[in-house]
Amino acid sequence: MTAALSSLGHEVRGFASGREALAGLGVFHPDLIIADILMPEMDGISFARIVRAHGGPPVLFISIARRQADAILAGAVGYVQKPATADEVRAAVAAVLGNKPRRATILVVDDDPDMRSLYRQFLEREFEVLEAGDGREGLDVLRRRRADLVITDVHMPNMNGVQFIRALRAEPALQRVPVIVETSDRAARRLPVWRELGVAYQIDKADFMVWLNRNIGAALQEQAHAT
Repeated sequence: MTAALSSLGHEVRGFASGREALAGLGVFHPDLIIADILMPEMDGISFARIVRAHGGPPVLFISIARRQADAILAGAVGYVQKPATADEVRAAVAAVLGNKPRRATILVVDDDPDMRSLYRQFLEREFEVLEAGDGREGLDVLRRRRADLVITDVHMPNMNGVQFIRALRAEPALQRVPVIVETSDRAARRLPVWRELGVAYQIDKADFMVWLNRNIGAALQEQAHAT
């Protein structure tokens, strides 16, 4: 990756771990960080959260791990799946550096307006938030607006969560959007269909806000300052 990017005139420095990179950021101030996820001592998601907590540069992930949902919640500006060619790396970097930074967009699909409001209040501090009251409405929103992540309930009128995600995966333009399922139905969380549909997580609705807070990284502020 260093060779691919240096050939375009970029100044590139490489580090072997997240901790080494954090130390390097004290003297090197890049416009963009490219990080793997699977690393020793500190994985890329934790590293990105700490960088974000310090107001550091944007992070682009290039990894074999399928953790796009975690990457988005950690503030990633892009995600390239390994194995990646030199041209794919160059294109991803050009796409980030050639555009003004934008906040990631999250679509919340839930038939309970109070839950949607709660998620919006929490998420809109860091993300642009779209809403839909059921799967059918969610599809309509996604056909008009780009979303980087979908958070959906299971039991909804008109089109439930399973039907919604099936329809999502059937549309070429939408099939790669990562999805998190939140539901209070314990049996629904254990359905084998979620693996088939490539769902990132199935989480109990009662625990979801705690999980979001932990994964967005607000709880790591203290760790970031200590580092």
